[in-house]
Amino acid sequence: MHSMFRIFAIALLLLMPLAAQADDDHDDHDEDHEERRNLNAAIERGEILPLTEILSRTRGKIEGRVVEIEFEHEHEHGLPIYEIYVLQKDGRRREYEIDARTGKILALEDGD
Repeated sequence: MHSMFRIFAIALLLLMPLAAQADDDHDDHDEDHEERRNLNAAIERGEILPLTEILSRTRGKIEGRVVEIEFEHEHEHGLPIYEIYVLQKDGRRREYEIDARTGKILALEDGD
């Protein structure tokens, strides 16, 4: 009986990190939903442009295939920006920082 309790206790200890991970995943999921709601609300208020408008305004200025897009507030000035990651034909990755209010390209960085 003692060994059965020990096995049960070990199993619980092994499963506890999985339960904590599930909670963390749930928290991340909630944060993602909240961020999307805030982004959509800012678009509806006219504070920032929707991504489709940004892509339309930058067409011909961004070279390569878009592989990832992120939205965030630029830390130095607190500007809302879209970060557009592009893969060029030569395999280089570039990052464009776009002002989410105007569609203006603020910065271009070469990636890995």
